[in-house]
Amino acid sequence: MLMIEIGHTPAKKLITIRVSGRLSDSDYNAAIPEIEEAIDQVRGKLNAVVELDDLRGWDLSALWKDIKFDVRHYDDFRRIAVVGQSDAEKIGAKASGAFTSAEVEFFQHDAVDDAEAWATAE
Repeated sequence: MLMIEIGHTPAKKLITIRVSGRLSDSDYNAAIPEIEEAIDQVRGKLNAVVELDDLRGWDLSALWKDIKFDVRHYDDFRRIAVVGQSDAEKIGAKASGAFTSAEVEFFQHDAVDDAEAWATAE
């Protein structure tokens, strides 16, 4: 089962990332090139909607890759909308702001459309 699914809408400078299950090193190895390609295709900064769907954590090596990716792309995102359900996901979304210059906002799982509207609003 795919743990990370990616969609890209260049006209909106938007990438959507749906994450489920427990993330492994191989999940990140598969996803990072696609995300970096989306970053390279936009002029300016990219917007993101990250949907957490039954996220059950990371393997240590996957967490390390995530941190390295965030540091390497610190200034590449303008807004990141995190969509989830739990208080832990909300806290994690707020804490992730330390690893990016982007505005980060949390939305409840039934507000995906609101999250996308916020992420792409001028």
